[in-house]
Amino acid sequence: MNTYLDYYNENFAPSLKAIDLFLKTNIESSISIGEISELLGLSSDEIRSLMRAIGIDIIDKVSFFTIMQYGSSAVCRLFSREVQRKLPQYYSFDDVAYIYQIPHDQIAEAAQKAKIKKITTQNIHTLFSNIILVC
Repeated sequence: MNTYLDYYNENFAPSLKAIDLFLKTNIESSISIGEISELLGLSSDEIRSLMRAIGIDIIDKVSFFTIMQYGSSAVCRLFSREVQRKLPQYYSFDDVAYIYQIPHDQIAEAAQKAKIKKITTQNIHTLFSNIILVC
């Protein structure tokens, strides 16, 4: 029996952890297209195209997030949906449904099962562990 937490840990967590570690430890003022490609799962061509479209000449820690917001990979799309919801302190069921592409009724059921009244970054993984994926 797989849960959404299993799915999240397999499909998003490794990329998000790698991005976090890279940004915390990278001391260079610019970031190479190759590094961005590897971290975000985007082709070099897509990154160059995004840079042209957005008007970015050099990738730094600020423009990195702009590229991430518009990239086509799964982790980029997740980040973009999160940004569209304005990084809330508390997530509504609608926020979680939109950001993580989970049916609203499954979120409500999981929240009730886990006795979660307000969804936060501290308890969202508990919520995910109560969402059973049906294949």
